[in-house]
Amino acid sequence: MIFYIKEMNELSDIIKYSLLNSHKDFKTLPFSRVDGLIFAQMAYLNYGKLSSDKPLFSRGSTFSKIAEHEDFSNIFAFEIIPDRNLTLFNSMAYSKRYGKVKINYHENILDYEKKVQFSATTFILPDGNACISFRGTDSTITGWREDFDMLYNDTVPAQLLSVKYLNKVASKIKGKIAVVGHSKGGNLAIYASVMCSPKAKNKIIEVQSFDSPGFTKEFVTSEKYLQMEEKIVKYVPEQSIFGMLLNDTNKYQIIKSKGEGVFQHDPYMWIVENNDFVTGNKIHNNAKFITNTFEEWMGSHTPEQRKLFVDSVFKIIEDTNVQNVDSFIEWGEYLKDNNSILIDTLKELDPESRTFMLKFLGTLFPSARDSILTGPKNLIKSTYDRIKIR
Repeated sequence: MIFYIKEMNELSDIIKYSLLNSHKDFKTLPFSRVDGLIFAQMAYLNYGKLSSDKPLFSRGSTFSKIAEHEDFSNIFAFEIIPDRNLTLFNSMAYSKRYGKVKINYHENILDYEKKVQFSATTFILPDGNACISFRGTDSTITGWREDFDMLYNDTVPAQLLSVKYLNKVASKIKGKIAVVGHSKGGNLAIYASVMCSPKAKNKIIEVQSFDSPGFTKEFVTSEKYLQMEEKIVKYVPEQSIFGMLLNDTNKYQIIKSKGEGVFQHDPYMWIVENNDFVTGNKIHNNAKFITNTFEEWMGSHTPEQRKLFVDSVFKIIEDTNVQNVDSFIEWGEYLKDNNSILIDTLKELDPESRTFMLKFLGTLFPSARDSILTGPKNLIKSTYDRIKIR
């Protein structure tokens, strides 16, 4: 794929990094943390959509070969940001640096009944070293449900699956391993690396977590965590919200982003200069306020009460999901049609839960009064106003 120089300024910094270093192999420019973020983003692609060609993933395939596959476009289906992922993929597929990187051991599990959304992919470099990448939360309602379950469960199914995956793949990799993940994927990367077998641990050179939620105090003070801690690096943007949730350690690196508020979570907004992230100054007060509000709520409610709240949130989603879709994007598109159901369901919440939900969402998404997901403008504003007066 050819990009004209005049178009470079319009591209995300991580895509620019990929393009500007396309002629450098990993000997010339060693695997960096920007590479880690790129592979963390590549874990969001739906490689299983190429499953009609079964040998493709029994032996693995390269970026360059997948780009020529007849079903290539399918791996970007039902993504939140398919256009930028497509651009990034193409910048890698036709480059000396990434073209021969092998994509292998792709695993994807989505089970609504068991509330499981898990996916991981391994990227094997030409020198035999590997990057194991765990997917963050996708656009499915199931994936978000599992995230919310972290509010009252010490361990969720995806975390247990991440350990099994890491142990299995590490036994097949001859070289060293970097374990990476963005958002929930970063949480899985840390959890798997802490809880995996000693043999797998010995192969891990670094664990890279990108704006991912944390763990309980008990977990980060455990012997297993402390043994792995020196290999863990966590990046959070200055207005980090997701990365500061459940955060019981001050060992993280702050970076700058072009986004504002919740949009700083988007890795395509992160600023890269001289092949590295640009260091930020401090976590902004607004982000601290949001996370403090959340932590206060967590501390004042038992796990049982938190579960009831999560059940209430997803009852709202289920009740308004009359079209029976499992994508938040599609659910948001239908929300206008189901607005009256949304209001009636919100009214059924106990006053405390309703107040917290509206306060937290209103703080997290300042623009929520004008829009929600891809829904029409003023939908949430009118919902807020109608709920407030009842």
